[in-house]
Amino acid sequence: MAELIATVNGATIDDKALNAAMQSLAQENFHATLDEVPPDSRVELRSMALERLIARELIFQAALAEGFVADDASVEEETARILRMMGNPKDFWSRLTERGLDKASFLRMVRKDVTVDQMSARKLEAVEEPGEDEVRRFFADHPDQLRDHERVQASHILIPVDPDDPDKALERARELKTRAEQEDFAEIARRHSSCVSAPGGGKLGLIRREDVDPAFADAAFSQVVGEVGNPVKTPYGYHLIKVTAHEIPAPPTLEDSRHRIIGFLKKTRGARLLEEWVADLRQEADIVLHGN
Repeated sequence: MAELIATVNGATIDDKALNAAMQSLAQENFHATLDEVPPDSRVELRSMALERLIARELIFQAALAEGFVADDASVEEETARILRMMGNPKDFWSRLTERGLDKASFLRMVRKDVTVDQMSARKLEAVEEPGEDEVRRFFADHPDQLRDHERVQASHILIPVDPDDPDKALERARELKTRAEQEDFAEIARRHSSCVSAPGGGKLGLIRREDVDPAFADAAFSQVVGEVGNPVKTPYGYHLIKVTAHEIPAPPTLEDSRHRIIGFLKKTRGARLLEEWVADLRQEADIVLHGN
C-alpha cells in the first residue's frame, strides 16, 4: 500500500511518486541510480524531489482552474518518445506492471506531465526579448558555452538483460560484436537488436551527449570512427555501438550565436518567472506534509 507523503489542496503525493522523482534526480545530478547515491546526498535529493512534485501539482491545478488540459495528440507524442527512450516497449510495459502501475495510470501521468509542461510554456510567453547590449555581453563572457555541440553519427544493437541470468546478455553482446566486426552491422541490428531502431539497421542518426544515457555517450564519443565498440551497459541493457562520423564544431561568431544567446537569456528569465509563479501559488495553497 502506498504511503502518503504530502497533500496539495487535497491532492495526494505518495511514496511511489516520490521515489520515481528521486530516481530521476539521481540520474540528472549523479548519473547514477538512487541506490548508488551517497546517503548524505539522498536526504537533499528527497527534499528536491518533493519540492518538484509539489510544484508540478500546483501548476497542474492552476491549469485545471483555467480549463486547460493537454490534448490526446500531445499525450500520444510524449508516450511514443518515452517508449523510444526505453528501447523495448514490451519490456517497458512489463516493468510498469511489476511496479504496480497499469497502462491507464501511466497515460494519466503522462497527460498530467504534458499539461504541466504546456501550462508552463504558456506562462513563459510573457518573457521579454533581451536587448543588444545584453546579447553582446553574454557572447563576450561565455565563449565556451556557445560552441556548437559535439555530435556523433551512430548505430547500435541493444541486448536486454534478463534479471534471472544477467551474464547471458553480456555473453550474447560479445558474440554479436565478433559477428558485427566481420559482417554487415545494419543487418545484424535488424535481426538481433531489441531497440525500436532495429528495422532501420540500428541507426540513431546524429546524437549529442545529452541525448543518450551517460555510459552510452562516454563510449560513443570516445570510439574510433568505423569500429564496433565493446559492449556498454545502461539501464536498458547492453549496447554495441558503431560510430560512422564524429563532428567537432569550430568556435562560433556573434551572428552564429545570436539566436542561441537570446534563447538562453529568455530561458534564464523564464526559470525565474516560473519560480516566482510557483512561489505565489504555494502561498495560496493548502500543503500538508506527512511523515518524516
